[in-house]
Amino acid sequence: MPRLAALAVAALALGALPGCLASGPPASVCVPELTVTPDDPKPGRIVTVATTHACPVPDGTEWVVRIQPAGKPIPLAEAKVKPDGDGSFEVSITVPPTIGPGSAIAWIANYWDTAQCPSGASCASAEVTFTVAEP
Repeated sequence: MPRLAALAVAALALGALPGCLASGPPASVCVPELTVTPDDPKPGRIVTVATTHACPVPDGTEWVVRIQPAGKPIPLAEAKVKPDGDGSFEVSITVPPTIGPGSAIAWIANYWDTAQCPSGASCASAEVTFTVAEP
């Protein structure tokens, strides 16, 4: 029994030391949520990429919105947009005529140039997946 009491006292002592057992709360990171309308466009069709959840941006921010097939690193179309101060935007962009039907993404290619991702963190990309319809 004395051994259990000694372990309990040691555990309480360690728990009282700040920062020894628990780390602080994770840093909050804002990543915009996007939408594409219509969400099943045919190749060559103009779509609207817009924010459904925006994140504040510095004055003078200009983003590059790209469309490409999902899983393929080659962007096929892009448009530049200057978001409002709250980060909201809406931009028209043509779904590339050469893109095949299936899964595609629209994303802010240079989002992390103006946003902050804490050191050592893995931050999500500002993107949305949509389906390109058969021509």
